[in-house]
Amino acid sequence: MAPPPGPLRRRQLIAIFTVFLLAIYVNNLNQRLSTFVPKENDGVNVSSLSIHAGNDSSKGDHTAPQAKATLVHTDPHFIGGFRNQHMRFVAFVNYAVSHNISQILLPSLRWGDAYTHMSTLHENLFDVKFWNVHAHSKGLPLLVRYDLSILEGVEKLSLEAPPCWNVTSGLYNGLDEKMLRDPNTNLRRIDTLGLIGSPDHGEMFSHCKGILPDAPDSEMNMINNTTTRKYTHLIPFGGGTGAGHLWNQYNQMQSARKSSFDTIKRGNQTVEIYPEHVSVEKAIFQLLQPSQVLRDAMEASLIGSFEKARRNSTIHPLNSSNNDIEVTKGDAYPRLLALHPRVEQEMLRHRCARFMENNLTRVFDRLSTYPAFQANDATGIQFSFDAIFVAISRYQIEKPPGENIRPPLLDIIKENAQTLEQARNNGLFNHSRAGGIPMFESGKGTAENVRFLSVRSFGYDVNSTNFKTADELGVAELVASIINFFTAVKADIFVGVRGSSYSTDVFSVRYYMQQNLKENSRNSSLSGNYLLGPDGIEEVVGSPRPHSCGK
Repeated sequence: MAPPPGPLRRRQLIAIFTVFLLAIYVNNLNQRLSTFVPKENDGVNVSSLSIHAGNDSSKGDHTAPQAKATLVHTDPHFIGGFRNQHMRFVAFVNYAVSHNISQILLPSLRWGDAYTHMSTLHENLFDVKFWNVHAHSKGLPLLVRYDLSILEGVEKLSLEAPPCWNVTSGLYNGLDEKMLRDPNTNLRRIDTLGLIGSPDHGEMFSHCKGILPDAPDSEMNMINNTTTRKYTHLIPFGGGTGAGHLWNQYNQMQSARKSSFDTIKRGNQTVEIYPEHVSVEKAIFQLLQPSQVLRDAMEASLIGSFEKARRNSTIHPLNSSNNDIEVTKGDAYPRLLALHPRVEQEMLRHRCARFMENNLTRVFDRLSTYPAFQANDATGIQFSFDAIFVAISRYQIEKPPGENIRPPLLDIIKENAQTLEQARNNGLFNHSRAGGIPMFESGKGTAENVRFLSVRSFGYDVNSTNFKTADELGVAELVASIINFFTAVKADIFVGVRGSSYSTDVFSVRYYMQQNLKENSRNSSLSGNYLLGPDGIEEVVGSPRPHSCGK
């Protein structure tokens, strides 16, 4: 058969070449999602860090409890958006560490969807085995399953003496599961910790309030009478009304970082350098990794997005006008810039919005003109990245504005939706080139089809065929946030905003995982972390500014 005509043959070669580069990138991404590179003196064996996510009981029980104090999260789930929940999780773990509690009850850890108020188990979202293998070296407590015979008990049984933990409800016995699990219940108005052990909770549960292990009589929490001796190793914590005890304790952890900082001169700018996080939070930034099912979803989303860009003739698949590039060992195209613009509708009226650029058109313009991201050559403007990942809630951008929204905010909302749609279809920065740089979102479209195995209180049921999607569980927005977050963490460049706990934590995780060090970047002129605001873009130097909407 005769070879196809010249133009068709060229398009075929370009397609094959693009797929080849994509394969290199995906392989590199998978390695980066599977491992992190800690500092040499952090006490972790680097060669052992490539660990798959999830609780694989066939390779040893990493969640077996011991008969000693075990911290229990008393609320139905953490509250707030994903990163606000993470802050509460950090405070919870820090409470365990500061009180010498070496175990946390895994089934008490649930993460909630801020929009549906539904929740799912920690082990659906995060790699429990990875955490437990390295927890001791990092000074963190183990995440353990519930075992009545080890953690609770009754001696001389002659009266009703139920255990404190209810394996069916995933809550303390005696609490109103129907009310607490109701999505319409405002958990900020209910102090679950205050209920436990109170007269309203029931006399039979009076021993469940718990005694901290550093108290004088801390061998076991117990109640004695002439006929029965009830005891538990469970220590409840959480609760509080309003923002809650965990939020307040997290802010206390950050007080030293907020109250002091150094300044250095960089060119004409004065840069603030903040103290690093406390050791517990730094360790959590390293050990809280996405579960295998979420890592698979991240990879599938990247592959699908780049394939779609390749098929779309209006988007240039690679950041080069030269389609005859020679690929050498070590190349890892496409290079990824992750952007968290935080221009969702509900954020535009938030008190932190004053630190952000609320117009998405101007956000993209600032990226296209920032000197560190571009270079001019004979073929036109070339960029230091090949694709842009945008961590954004498509629904919150494109939903109909509320009836009480008026110009000029209404005009911005409409323009942002149009700008996002155009970038999705046509790419970005079409400056004298065949097409724009591909822009994609992982987001809810990826998350709602993620499927989780049915989960028992002690981990995955490997014999179960019962799957539920994140959408069916009502946690698609939560899962989307987690996928977006870790995609941003692994990107070559991250551009975030001040006043967002999400951006602040991406900056922090990248900083402590050494993603922003110049020697680890494909482009030695880049540090990797950048802050975008109304006045432009600036590099983030050192440990990021603590999250705050204040001055």
